[in-house]
Amino acid sequence: MKKRSFLTFILATAITIVTFAQTSTPEVPRNYKPQPKELLPMPDSLTENEIFPVLGSFDVTDKEGTASHLTITRDEENKGIVWVSGLPQGKFKALIKDAPATYKIPAQKTLANDDAMDAAAEVTTDDAATKSKSKVISGRSIKEGTLIFDKEANAIYVNIGNKYNEEEPTAAFPEMNVAADSTALTDAGMVDDTASKPKKTTTKKPVIKGSTYTGTKTDVPAAAVEASPEAAPSEN
Repeated sequence: MKKRSFLTFILATAITIVTFAQTSTPEVPRNYKPQPKELLPMPDSLTENEIFPVLGSFDVTDKEGTASHLTITRDEENKGIVWVSGLPQGKFKALIKDAPATYKIPAQKTLANDDAMDAAAEVTTDDAATKSKSKVISGRSIKEGTLIFDKEANAIYVNIGNKYNEEEPTAAFPEMNVAADSTALTDAGMVDDTASKPKKTTTKKPVIKGSTYTGTKTDVPAAAVEASPEAAPSEN
């Protein structure tokens, strides 16, 4: 009897639990249809200039202050190669080493600048039948170098003559490290003076050879300016 009563108690408890679970579950209407998840808009495709920010026009100067206008275009067959036109050395190619805008200038024989070629094409002989160019512009040999475009600072750095530094490409441009060094000195000044100061180590400054050009990009798209509420016309 006791065994049967115990089994009856367990059965009743199980039925009570199942009944409570069924009554506690909210009833779903038959015609209920869940709302579809909102899809995020597709992102806009990146432009070629966003992928390769080094492309475009630049105004640069050398250490003597001589100004030049550069035009950097992408090679039609190889996306990792750009062509730099406008420097006195002539038109040359640069190979991408670190995306998006660090390039190695290999030793090469330069071509005539694009503007020089256009000027030569306009100068023709008197013979209208042939109209051949009156002169041929030959390039010159240049040594290895480095090309870096800093998108945040909108600044370009070109060196022809220094061997490309694989570990630290910016070594050819000491001016690029001035800001970083200043920040490091500021942080060091915040350290407690009572702490033991490390010994000063003298580092040998790299010898910058060849020609260096620095400047800014001139064809940067202007940022959109939002009209202020005060400028908006009022409705009468």
